[in-house]
Amino acid sequence: MLFYAGLSPYKNNKFEKALYIIGFFVVEKVLDFNKIPCDDWEAYYNLYSNNAHIKREEDPVDLVIVIGNKNQSKLLDKAIRISQKRLNKEGRAYHAVSDEMEKLLGISGSIQRSSTPRVIEDENYIKNIKQLLALY
Repeated sequence: MLFYAGLSPYKNNKFEKALYIIGFFVVEKVLDFNKIPCDDWEAYYNLYSNNAHIKREEDPVDLVIVIGNKNQSKLLDKAIRISQKRLNKEGRAYHAVSDEMEKLLGISGSIQRSSTPRVIEDENYIKNIKQLLALY
C-alpha cells in the first residue's frame, strides 16, 4: 500500500509543488469492522489506540484498517514525485499521474485526494514499484 502527499518547496524552489510517494505498508493484516463481532471491537480499539481512524470513529461501521508490517513498511527518506499538473476543461490545474509514472505503474488520470484508490495487480507493474522503492 503506497502513501502519497501533496508537498511544497521549503526554503528553496529546487522541487516543484506536486504529489509524491512518501512511504508504504507491506500489509500484515486488514481489520474490517463489519466482519469483527461487536464484542471484540474494544480489544482492537485498545490494541490500535494510536490509529487516527480509531481515534475519530465513534461507530466503526464500515471502518477498515490496514495494519502494516513494522519491519518491512517504511517512511521514505526521499519522496518520489508521481504527479504533473494538467488543466481541466475549465482551465483549472489539477494533479494527474505523470507520464513517467503512467508508464511505470500502469495508472493514469487524476490522483487528487478525492479520487478512488487505485489497485495495481499486474506483476510487471508491481515489479516496477518494488524497484522504484528499492525493495528488490
